[in-house]
Amino acid sequence: MITQQIWVLICGALVFFMQAGFTCYEAGFVQSKNVISVSIENLLTFMITVAMFISIGYYLMFGESIISMPSSHYSYLFLHIMFAAVAVTIFAGAMSERSKITALLTASIFAAGLIYPVYGRFVWGDALGGNFAWLHQLGFMDYAGASVVHTTAGFITLAGLIIVGSRTSTRTGKSNIPLATLGVFILWFGWLGFNGGNQQVDLDQMGLVFLNTTLSASFGMMGALVANLLRRRKGRYLISIFNGVLGGLVAVTAVSGWCHPLSAVIIGFIAGVCADLSTLILERYGIDDVVNAIPAHLVGGICGVLLLPWFIDKQYLLCDSRMEQFGAQCLGLMVNFGWAFGLSLLMFWAINKTIGIRVSGEDEKKGLNIVEFNDIYSWENYMEVSSYESQINEKNRLLMKQSKLLTKTEAQEKENLARSLHDGLGQSLAALKLLLKMNDSELSRKALDLTETSIGEMRNVLNDLHPAWLDEGLTKALAYMTESLDGIYGFECSLDVQDHVPDFDETVSLNIYRLIQESLTNVVKHSEATRAVVTCSFGPTKTSYTFTVADNGIGFDPAVIIHGIGLDSMKDRARMIGGDLHIITKPGKGTKVEIEVPYGED
Repeated sequence: MITQQIWVLICGALVFFMQAGFTCYEAGFVQSKNVISVSIENLLTFMITVAMFISIGYYLMFGESIISMPSSHYSYLFLHIMFAAVAVTIFAGAMSERSKITALLTASIFAAGLIYPVYGRFVWGDALGGNFAWLHQLGFMDYAGASVVHTTAGFITLAGLIIVGSRTSTRTGKSNIPLATLGVFILWFGWLGFNGGNQQVDLDQMGLVFLNTTLSASFGMMGALVANLLRRRKGRYLISIFNGVLGGLVAVTAVSGWCHPLSAVIIGFIAGVCADLSTLILERYGIDDVVNAIPAHLVGGICGVLLLPWFIDKQYLLCDSRMEQFGAQCLGLMVNFGWAFGLSLLMFWAINKTIGIRVSGEDEKKGLNIVEFNDIYSWENYMEVSSYESQINEKNRLLMKQSKLLTKTEAQEKENLARSLHDGLGQSLAALKLLLKMNDSELSRKALDLTETSIGEMRNVLNDLHPAWLDEGLTKALAYMTESLDGIYGFECSLDVQDHVPDFDETVSLNIYRLIQESLTNVVKHSEATRAVVTCSFGPTKTSYTFTVADNGIGFDPAVIIHGIGLDSMKDRARMIGGDLHIITKPGKGTKVEIEVPYGED
């Protein structure tokens, strides 16, 4: 018995050391202007967790109070304090860089004192004989906390991220990847104690537990890398590595003492694949998870819980068949979702409505090192970066102004050249045409045909130099452009003006015209389309106007450089007028070119 207590204390100490791993991992993922905040945040949430768990959480979970429990249970209290601290640290780290520390500490109170221990009671409450664990009685199984700790933390994280929203700038790069890597190794090491400190410790199984933990983590990394390779995300395997390791560790937590090592290999590999692919869902719905807690802990935990019936030795099943066990596992996860996610969503909503969760946009830009801790070094960095940004912005404004001036000058020169050609050569050709009509000889007729051809070609040149229809407004010019293409070789081209086109200045109008002209030229030359539509409408905020050219052609892969369609020059032209150009296309799905032009701004 004493040996067992010593082992539980050792495992608790290893889980405690995981806090160092989480701190390194999170500090490596956040921007340098927030590393102090996330580090101190981990200390403060740990303090809150210890206080709440010994005062109420442990009683809710196991039915014992620190006042009356036997001394032989102190080791279990210590271990479960560390488990609770892991759950709280996970969601706090995921919400960092834009969340108020007071909001996170408030959430930690409810997570450590209510959300985590109550679900733990449903699953493990009868481990020490104090409570009725109804999910366990129905057959739900969790060896060391894949659901109790990790999916609970994952559901709390998901609720928090939905309420707090994304950072204003999420593509800023990581602060210190070597530090994050060190954090992963520390977590991996601490996980040996996490899985080894099972409720019914069997020291004879520890070799199996340690081996399964290591195998699942390693093959989780392999699975994530395979998923990354299949998605062809060149240069983006870094996050896949971390997701794979942690996803494999979380998944095997559900089964580490009950399955064969080969089963741990398969479970880890599957969890790694799922963890990496789940990042696509987060990106699709704009969920900004700073430390990838959802792929690693929520998805990894779900994988472990659902794979458990099919990979553990049959002697350990609590239900009569693997299919019945799978049903019990699904029930446990549904209860976990309803309790942890539902209550957390309500909790974060209430916090947001009272004290607020997010810092201001200006504070987020400065960094929480400054806002929360007034760090002098961070202030110096912020002032230096702000100075550089001001200089760069000023240079960009000057370049933009010069580019517009150059474009305007070029347009004026082309207009002057067009006028000279029209007034000089154009008038001469018109006079020649009139004289030739007066002579009815065969030679005169041939000369007349040649003259008419020359006049037509000159008109095309004049239109390229200065589109005459632009003198009547951009809408008229676009209408003429689409009408001239409509019906050529069975090609349909139409203009759909959903909102009145604003009166842009001459330079902007000319560039918009050229962009749409080039887009339609690409449609005709390259897309094999039978139809194209030019749509004009305001953006959602009425501060920009969008011109869209959509076709039903063959499309193309944006990752493959296609020469001859001028995409880079088109984007440069859009940026020159303060706008932006987006191309949405897939092979076989047609192409949409969106030209967004600011409106109503200086």
